[in-house]
Amino acid sequence: MKRGIFLMIGMLIPVFLLAGCAHLRGTADTPRVNIAGLTPKEMKLFEQVFAMELRVMNPGDKELVVNGLAFNVEVNGQAFARGVSNESFRVGPFASQVVQVEAVTTLGSLLRQIVQAQKGEVPGFTYRLKGYFNSGPSASRIPFDETGEFKLSP
Repeated sequence: MKRGIFLMIGMLIPVFLLAGCAHLRGTADTPRVNIAGLTPKEMKLFEQVFAMELRVMNPGDKELVVNGLAFNVEVNGQAFARGVSNESFRVGPFASQVVQVEAVTTLGSLLRQIVQAQKGEVPGFTYRLKGYFNSGPSASRIPFDETGEFKLSP
């Protein structure tokens, strides 16, 4: 009985080590995404649409093929906007590209940020951009999770 348990553990250890190493290899080439620009597009009472430019950077040595993406944006730790895009694009190895997407926010999310800014609680804002790319013919998901900060001048 004990020998069977030790044999099973002995067989599982290499599997876990290989899985761990594969995970580390994958993170080295994970695409980076930054907000490059944000412009109001449609301003309605209950919904606002922004044209957002995302800079997608490919630090890997293989071309990144994207068939679509989905994302959420938090500002100062609170949900702000979300978006999806079915646009296909490619980013070459060790290259970057700016991609146009739409981000949609609600009146409540926008007002929360305006009130916080008027109170002078923050000298700028931080953002978190979290989502994933659909990539390749198998439509595998490549997640991204980036943060940034903008300071407002006095």
